Amino acid sequence: MRYDVNCSTENPVAHGLRVLLKILHDMELRRPLYYFTAPGIVMAGVGVAMGMEFLRVFYHGGSLYYGPTLLMVLLTLVGSFMALTGIILHSIARILHECKSELVTLGRASPVHLTSGGKAAKNN
Repeated sequence: MRYDVNCSTENPVAHGLRVLLKILHDMELRRPLYYFTAPGIVMAGVGVAMGMEFLRVFYHGGSLYYGPTLLMVLLTLVGSFMALTGIILHSIARILHECKSELVTLGRASPVHLTSGGKAAKNN
């Protein structure tokens, strides 16, 4: 592989940051259910399943270990927060999309209304 021909003139750090920002924008506004809610539900489900197993072991006379119990609580909390964040971001993205489409509709309709309103005002 040769690096001395047809190289990019773009700064690699700036390009990397631009790619990262594009990915974050895609995550939060285009597909938040895919990136936040689905993994959050899986994490919370794993945490709840671990909790049920720990309760079964504890009920039968076993003891709870600190590490796995802390992991169970962490998975449940982080998963729940991720799922809720995904739902909220999805709602916000949908509202923004509807506002943009309304602005486009109003932008197309407003010159017609202003023109006809102006003519009616001049005629009176």
